[in-house]
Amino acid sequence: MFGRKMFTATKDGRIKVNVDDGVLGLVGSLSDQLRELLLVDDADELRRLYPTAYPDDPERQADFHGIVHDQLLMARLDAIDRVEATLHDDNLSIDDADAWLSTINQIRLVLGTRLDVGEDDDPIIDEDDPRAPAQVIYQVMSHVLEDLTGARASLL
Repeated sequence: MFGRKMFTATKDGRIKVNVDDGVLGLVGSLSDQLRELLLVDDADELRRLYPTAYPDDPERQADFHGIVHDQLLMARLDAIDRVEATLHDDNLSIDDADAWLSTINQIRLVLGTRLDVGEDDDPIIDEDDPRAPAQVIYQVMSHVLEDLTGARASLL
């Protein structure tokens, strides 16, 4: 599945998309699911998207949350919209690629929370584990993120 590069920087400062239709469908579906979670806003799976800035001061944390939450939410929803609008494009602009990176990273954070994946974990998939499908999706999203990050970095 991952023998070839999914994203390649082009000489004109764009990113060529060479992503399998199945992976594109997965990105689209997961982006839509992320939007739904963000709009519910009380899902435990979102805790890595909204880390606590003041763990020892609930009042300051509430003030901080009040200041940044809506801005973060709007930026995340805008990025999802952009991913969905460019999902079947042959090339991505830098801004499109940044929206993809943001959205895919958030998807990974939510999946990682569900799977209890730590920063240094590289989950080994056990086919008998009921979480195996989610672990495969996590690894696919990790690979998409890594490949797109490399293509985006080469444009710097």
